[in-house]
Amino acid sequence: MAYDREAESRKLIAGGLPARPVSLSRRRRFAPLAVDVDGDIAAARFVRRGVSCYWDETHILVYDGQAGWRYTGGGGSSAGERWSAEAFLRDRADLAPAGIEATGGSSVRDHAHRPAWIRTAELLVGGAVTTVVVDGRRRLVVPGHGRLVVVWSARQPPIVSARDPADRELSRTRPPGR
Repeated sequence: MAYDREAESRKLIAGGLPARPVSLSRRRRFAPLAVDVDGDIAAARFVRRGVSCYWDETHILVYDGQAGWRYTGGGGSSAGERWSAEAFLRDRADLAPAGIEATGGSSVRDHAHRPAWIRTAELLVGGAVTTVVVDGRRRLVVPGHGRLVVVWSARQPPIVSARDPADRELSRTRPPGR
């Protein structure tokens, strides 16, 4: 059972994450994890229950002034173990409280967009981090599971700053570029 990745990504861009985490079940096969919007580009991250595995998927969208948000591509990886709320919290607890773990995400070439390459990175942040600031201008509120996505179209990846509740910088990194 698949989900409409474009429609669900648009919904996530428009409304943000739900107030409470969504649980996966036999009927509910996907859940939103994170969203980032930078002008006319966006990334939406979901976990999806597959056959004998769980998928961590990131979808990239571009804003077309006439048609709205248009899906341009994305990617994901699978894990055989169960993706539970407990596992998510354990992963976050295993990371240093002020830490940022950044891994490469998806990239797409969109000929209608300039510059043509749009890239993403997936983040996991430590328990002390409540906000992530991207390039000093975008603020992402950290959900309880600590997983985020960052999107950019510049040649270099953005600087990502982990902040505590008092907005003090705890750590910073530049995600891997492609």
